[in-house]
Amino acid sequence: MEEQIRKLERDVKKHKTLNIVLGLVVLIVIGFAFFYTKEKVVEVQTVQQQHSTLQSELDAILKEYEAIKKEYGDLNEQLSEKDSAILAQAAEIKALIASQADYRRIKKKLELLQDQGKQYVHLLDSLYTVNQELTEENQEIKREVSRLHSEQQTLTVEKEVLTEKVNVASRVKGYSFAINGIVLKSGGKKEEITAKARKVEQFKVTFFLAENPLAQAGEVNLYCRISLPDGRVLALGTGDAYSFFNDGKRLQYTIKTTVNYDKKSKQVTMVWVLRENDTAVPGTYTAQVFTDTDFLGEASVVLVK
Repeated sequence: MEEQIRKLERDVKKHKTLNIVLGLVVLIVIGFAFFYTKEKVVEVQTVQQQHSTLQSELDAILKEYEAIKKEYGDLNEQLSEKDSAILAQAAEIKALIASQADYRRIKKKLELLQDQGKQYVHLLDSLYTVNQELTEENQEIKREVSRLHSEQQTLTVEKEVLTEKVNVASRVKGYSFAINGIVLKSGGKKEEITAKARKVEQFKVTFFLAENPLAQAGEVNLYCRISLPDGRVLALGTGDAYSFFNDGKRLQYTIKTTVNYDKKSKQVTMVWVLRENDTAVPGTYTAQVFTDTDFLGEASVVLVK
Protein backbone atom coordinates (compact mmCIF):
# COMPACT_ATOMS: atom_id res chain seq x y z
CA MET A 1 0.00 0.00 0.00
CA GLU A 2 2.78 2.35 0.90
CA GLU A 3 4.49 1.43 -2.34
CA GLN A 4 1.42 2.52 -4.31
CA ILE A 5 1.22 5.77 -2.40
CA ARG A 6 4.86 6.55 -3.16
CA LYS A 7 4.31 5.70 -6.82
CA LEU A 8 1.30 8.02 -6.94
CA GLU A 9 3.37 10.79 -5.35
CA ARG A 10 6.11 10.26 -7.97
CA ASP A 11 3.52 10.46 -10.80
CA VAL A 12 2.13 13.70 -9.36
CA LYS A 13 5.61 15.19 -9.22
CA LYS A 14 6.20 14.17 -12.84
CA HIS A 15 2.94 15.83 -13.93
CA LYS A 16 3.86 19.03 -12.10
CA THR A 17 7.27 19.03 -13.70
CA LEU A 18 5.74 18.40 -17.14
CA ASN A 19 3.21 21.19 -16.64
CA ILE A 20 5.99 23.54 -15.63
CA VAL A 21 7.99 22.60 -18.72
CA LEU A 22 4.95 23.00 -20.96
CA GLY A 23 4.23 26.38 -19.39
CA LEU A 24 7.78 27.50 -20.04
CA VAL A 25 7.56 26.29 -23.64
CA VAL A 26 4.29 28.18 -24.13
CA LEU A 27 5.84 31.32 -22.66
CA ILE A 28 8.85 31.00 -24.93
CA VAL A 29 6.63 30.50 -28.01
CA ILE A 30 4.47 33.46 -27.03
CA GLY A 31 7.62 35.56 -26.56
CA PHE A 32 8.99 34.60 -29.95
CA ALA A 33 5.57 35.28 -31.58
CA PHE A 34 5.38 38.69 -29.93
CA PHE A 35 8.85 39.76 -31.00
CA TYR A 36 8.33 38.37 -34.54
CA THR A 37 5.00 40.18 -34.90
CA LYS A 38 6.52 43.38 -33.56
CA GLU A 39 9.44 43.06 -35.98
CA LYS A 40 7.02 42.52 -38.90
CA VAL A 41 4.97 45.56 -37.87
CA VAL A 42 8.12 47.66 -37.69
CA GLU A 43 9.21 46.30 -41.08
CA VAL A 44 5.81 47.11 -42.66
CA GLN A 45 5.87 50.58 -41.14
CA THR A 46 9.38 51.11 -42.45
CA VAL A 47 8.36 50.01 -45.95
CA GLN A 48 5.34 52.30 -45.87
CA GLN A 49 7.47 55.19 -44.69
CA GLN A 50 10.04 54.50 -47.41
CA HIS A 51 7.37 54.43 -50.12
CA SER A 52 5.79 57.58 -48.73
CA THR A 53 9.20 59.24 -48.98
CA LEU A 54 9.56 57.95 -52.54
CA GLN A 55 6.12 59.36 -53.42
CA SER A 56 7.12 62.74 -51.97
CA GLU A 57 10.32 62.71 -54.03
CA LEU A 58 8.33 61.82 -57.16
CA ASP A 59 5.80 64.60 -56.46
CA ALA A 60 8.62 67.12 -55.96
CA ILE A 61 10.30 66.08 -59.23
CA LEU A 62 7.04 66.34 -61.17
CA LYS A 63 6.20 69.71 -59.60
CA GLU A 64 9.58 71.11 -60.56
CA TYR A 65 9.23 69.58 -64.03
CA GLU A 66 5.81 71.21 -64.58
CA ALA A 67 7.20 74.57 -63.40
CA ILE A 68 10.03 74.29 -65.93
CA LYS A 69 7.60 73.42 -68.73
CA LYS A 70 5.46 76.42 -67.83
CA GLU A 71 8.49 78.71 -67.76
CA TYR A 72 9.62 77.72 -71.25
CA GLY A 73 6.11 77.82 -72.74
CA ASP A 74 5.84 76.96 -76.41
CA LEU A 75 9.36 75.53 -76.56
CA ASN A 76 8.00 72.34 -74.97
CA GLU A 77 6.15 71.53 -78.19
CA GLN A 78 9.53 71.01 -79.88
CA LEU A 79 10.38 68.31 -77.29
CA SER A 80 7.03 66.51 -77.15
CA GLU A 81 8.64 63.08 -77.63
CA LYS A 82 11.07 63.68 -74.75
CA ASP A 83 8.22 64.98 -72.59
CA SER A 84 6.13 61.86 -73.28
CA ALA A 85 9.03 59.60 -72.24
CA ILE A 86 9.47 61.47 -68.94
CA LEU A 87 5.75 61.33 -68.13
CA ALA A 88 5.65 57.60 -68.95
CA GLN A 89 8.60 57.00 -66.62
CA ALA A 90 6.86 58.99 -63.85
CA ALA A 91 3.66 56.96 -64.32
CA GLU A 92 5.64 53.70 -64.03
CA ILE A 93 7.32 54.86 -60.81
CA LYS A 94 3.96 55.90 -59.37
CA ALA A 95 2.57 52.42 -60.10
CA LEU A 96 5.60 50.75 -58.46
CA ILE A 97 5.18 52.92 -55.34
CA ALA A 98 1.48 52.03 -55.16
CA SER A 99 2.34 48.30 -55.36
CA GLN A 100 5.10 48.77 -52.74
CA ALA A 101 7.72 47.31 -55.05
CA ASP A 102 11.38 47.01 -54.11
CA TYR A 103 12.65 50.28 -52.60
CA ARG A 104 16.04 50.18 -54.31
CA ARG A 105 14.43 49.54 -57.71
CA ILE A 106 12.12 52.52 -57.30
CA LYS A 107 14.95 54.71 -55.98
CA LYS A 108 17.06 53.87 -59.00
CA LYS A 109 14.20 54.76 -61.35
CA LEU A 110 13.70 58.07 -59.51
CA GLU A 111 17.37 58.90 -60.01
CA LEU A 112 16.98 58.04 -63.69
CA LEU A 113 13.91 60.30 -63.87
CA GLN A 114 15.89 63.17 -62.33
CA ASP A 115 18.64 62.67 -64.92
CA GLN A 116 16.03 62.75 -67.69
CA GLY A 117 14.65 65.99 -66.24
CA LYS A 118 18.13 67.55 -66.22
CA GLN A 119 18.64 66.51 -69.84
CA TYR A 120 15.24 68.00 -70.70
CA VAL A 121 16.18 71.31 -69.05
CA HIS A 122 19.50 71.32 -70.89
CA LEU A 123 17.71 70.79 -74.21
CA LEU A 124 15.23 73.56 -73.37
CA ASP A 125 18.10 75.91 -72.57
CA SER A 126 19.73 75.07 -75.88
CA LEU A 127 16.47 75.62 -77.76
CA TYR A 128 15.90 78.89 -75.91
CA THR A 129 19.38 80.11 -76.83
CA VAL A 130 18.91 79.12 -80.46
CA ASN A 131 15.47 80.74 -80.57
CA GLN A 132 16.83 83.93 -79.03
CA GLU A 133 19.58 84.05 -81.63
CA LEU A 134 17.06 83.38 -84.40
CA THR A 135 14.72 86.03 -82.98
CA GLU A 136 17.50 88.61 -82.85
CA GLU A 137 18.62 87.62 -86.35
CA ASN A 138 15.03 87.82 -87.57
CA GLN A 139 14.60 91.25 -86.00
CA GLU A 140 17.83 92.40 -87.61
CA ILE A 141 16.62 91.09 -90.97
CA LYS A 142 13.29 92.86 -90.47
CA ARG A 143 15.09 96.10 -89.63
CA GLU A 144 17.25 95.71 -92.72
CA VAL A 145 14.20 94.91 -94.88
CA SER A 146 12.42 97.93 -93.40
CA ARG A 147 15.44 100.12 -94.11
CA LEU A 148 15.71 98.86 -97.67
CA HIS A 149 11.96 99.26 -98.14
CA SER A 150 12.19 102.83 -96.84
CA GLU A 151 15.09 103.55 -99.17
CA GLN A 152 13.16 101.99 -102.04
CA GLN A 153 10.11 104.12 -101.23
CA THR A 154 12.31 107.20 -101.10
CA LEU A 155 13.89 106.30 -104.43
CA THR A 156 10.44 105.58 -105.88
CA VAL A 157 9.15 108.95 -104.69
CA GLU A 158 12.25 110.68 -106.03
CA LYS A 159 11.84 108.85 -109.31
CA GLU A 160 8.17 109.80 -109.50
CA VAL A 161 9.04 113.42 -108.73
CA LEU A 162 11.74 113.43 -111.39
CA THR A 163 9.42 111.71 -113.85
CA GLU A 164 6.72 114.26 -113.11
CA LYS A 165 9.23 117.07 -113.54
CA VAL A 166 10.33 115.62 -116.86
CA ASN A 167 6.72 115.17 -117.92
CA VAL A 168 5.87 118.73 -116.92
CA ALA A 169 8.98 120.06 -118.58
CA SER A 170 8.28 118.11 -121.78
CA ARG A 171 4.67 119.24 -122.15
CA VAL A 172 3.53 121.59 -124.85
CA LYS A 173 2.72 124.96 -123.31
CA GLY A 174 0.91 128.05 -124.57
CA TYR A 175 0.92 131.79 -123.91
CA SER A 176 -0.58 135.11 -125.08
CA PHE A 177 -4.15 133.82 -125.35
CA ALA A 178 -6.73 136.21 -126.85
CA ILE A 179 -10.27 136.09 -128.15
CA ASN A 180 -11.89 138.84 -130.22
CA GLY A 181 -15.12 139.49 -132.02
CA ILE A 182 -14.48 140.03 -135.76
CA VAL A 183 -16.49 141.89 -138.37
CA LEU A 184 -15.62 141.38 -142.08
CA LYS A 185 -15.35 144.31 -144.45
CA SER A 186 -14.46 144.91 -148.12
CA GLY A 187 -16.35 141.85 -149.19
CA GLY A 188 -14.78 139.68 -146.54
CA LYS A 189 -11.22 140.61 -147.45
CA LYS A 190 -10.64 142.78 -144.40
CA GLU A 191 -11.07 141.84 -140.76
CA GLU A 192 -11.78 144.32 -138.01
CA ILE A 193 -12.02 143.73 -134.28
CA THR A 194 -15.29 144.88 -132.77
CA ALA A 195 -16.73 144.95 -129.28
CA LYS A 196 -20.31 145.34 -130.44
CA ALA A 197 -22.21 142.12 -130.21
CA ARG A 198 -24.59 142.81 -133.10
CA LYS A 199 -21.65 143.33 -135.50
CA VAL A 200 -19.72 140.15 -134.66
CA GLU A 201 -19.57 137.68 -137.53
CA GLN A 202 -16.92 135.39 -136.09
CA PHE A 203 -14.75 134.81 -133.06
CA LYS A 204 -11.00 134.59 -133.52
CA VAL A 205 -8.86 132.89 -130.88
CA THR A 206 -5.10 133.43 -131.10
CA PHE A 207 -2.19 132.17 -128.97
CA PHE A 208 1.35 130.84 -129.19
CA LEU A 209 2.71 127.36 -128.56
CA ALA A 210 5.88 127.89 -126.53
CA GLU A 211 9.31 126.75 -127.62
CA ASN A 212 10.30 123.60 -125.72
CA PRO A 213 13.33 121.47 -126.69
CA LEU A 214 12.21 118.75 -124.25
CA ALA A 215 8.79 118.35 -125.86
CA GLN A 216 8.04 115.70 -128.43
CA ALA A 217 7.86 117.03 -131.99
CA GLY A 218 4.97 116.05 -134.22
CA GLU A 219 1.25 116.63 -134.64
CA VAL A 220 -0.63 118.18 -131.73
CA ASN A 221 -4.42 118.22 -131.45
CA LEU A 222 -5.81 121.52 -130.16
CA TYR A 223 -9.35 121.96 -128.84
CA CYS A 224 -11.02 125.34 -128.18
CA ARG A 225 -14.16 125.73 -126.08
CA ILE A 226 -15.97 129.05 -126.46
CA SER A 227 -18.48 129.70 -123.69
CA LEU A 228 -21.45 132.03 -124.13
CA PRO A 229 -22.42 134.55 -121.43
CA ASP A 230 -25.05 132.08 -120.18
CA GLY A 231 -22.45 129.31 -119.79
CA ARG A 232 -23.38 127.21 -122.82
CA VAL A 233 -20.57 126.04 -125.11
CA LEU A 234 -20.68 126.81 -128.82
CA ALA A 235 -20.49 123.59 -130.84
CA LEU A 236 -21.14 122.24 -134.30
CA GLY A 237 -23.19 119.46 -132.78
CA THR A 238 -23.58 117.15 -129.77
CA GLY A 239 -22.24 113.67 -129.01
CA ASP A 240 -18.82 111.99 -129.03
CA ALA A 241 -17.93 113.33 -132.48
CA TYR A 242 -17.69 116.86 -131.04
CA SER A 243 -16.01 116.05 -127.75
CA PHE A 244 -12.64 115.08 -126.27
CA PHE A 245 -11.29 113.72 -123.00
CA ASN A 246 -9.34 115.80 -120.51
CA ASP A 247 -8.46 114.83 -116.96
CA GLY A 248 -10.85 111.88 -117.17
CA LYS A 249 -13.78 114.02 -118.29
CA ARG A 250 -15.50 114.21 -121.66
CA LEU A 251 -15.76 117.84 -122.81
CA GLN A 252 -17.57 119.43 -125.75
CA TYR A 253 -15.37 121.53 -128.04
CA THR A 254 -16.17 124.46 -130.33
CA ILE A 255 -13.18 124.32 -132.67
CA LYS A 256 -10.59 121.63 -133.28
CA THR A 257 -7.37 121.92 -135.25
CA THR A 258 -4.16 119.89 -135.63
CA VAL A 259 -0.78 121.61 -135.95
CA ASN A 260 2.70 120.29 -136.69
CA TYR A 261 4.79 121.23 -133.68
CA ASP A 262 8.57 121.39 -134.21
CA LYS A 263 9.53 122.33 -130.62
CA LYS A 264 9.76 126.00 -131.60
CA SER A 265 7.42 128.88 -130.84
CA LYS A 266 4.41 128.75 -133.12
CA GLN A 267 1.40 131.06 -133.47
CA VAL A 268 -1.99 129.41 -133.76
CA THR A 269 -5.30 130.93 -134.88
CA MET A 270 -8.65 129.23 -134.39
CA VAL A 271 -11.84 130.77 -135.86
CA TRP A 272 -15.49 130.20 -135.12
CA VAL A 273 -17.87 131.56 -137.77
CA LEU A 274 -21.36 132.45 -136.66
CA ARG A 275 -24.00 130.63 -138.60
CA GLU A 276 -26.41 132.47 -140.86
CA ASN A 277 -29.05 134.33 -138.85
CA ASP A 278 -27.03 133.85 -135.64
CA THR A 279 -26.28 136.97 -133.63
CA ALA A 280 -23.94 137.39 -130.71
CA VAL A 281 -25.39 138.76 -127.51
CA PRO A 282 -23.79 141.21 -125.13
CA GLY A 283 -21.77 139.68 -122.29
CA THR A 284 -18.55 137.84 -121.56
CA TYR A 285 -17.23 135.20 -123.93
CA THR A 286 -14.49 132.87 -122.74
CA ALA A 287 -12.18 130.72 -124.87
CA GLN A 288 -10.34 127.77 -123.27
CA VAL A 289 -7.66 125.82 -125.17
CA PHE A 290 -6.66 122.20 -124.51
CA THR A 291 -4.42 119.51 -125.97
CA ASP A 292 -5.19 115.78 -125.62
CA THR A 293 -3.46 115.84 -122.24
CA ASP A 294 -3.32 119.38 -120.88
CA PHE A 295 -5.12 122.66 -120.39
CA LEU A 296 -3.05 125.32 -122.15
CA GLY A 297 -4.79 128.54 -121.16
CA GLU A 298 -7.79 130.84 -121.65
CA ALA A 299 -8.88 134.37 -122.55
CA SER A 300 -12.11 136.40 -122.37
CA VAL A 301 -13.76 139.24 -124.24
CA VAL A 302 -16.73 141.40 -123.28
CA LEU A 303 -19.18 142.38 -126.00
CA VAL A 304 -21.56 145.29 -125.66
CA LYS A 305 -24.73 146.23 -127.49
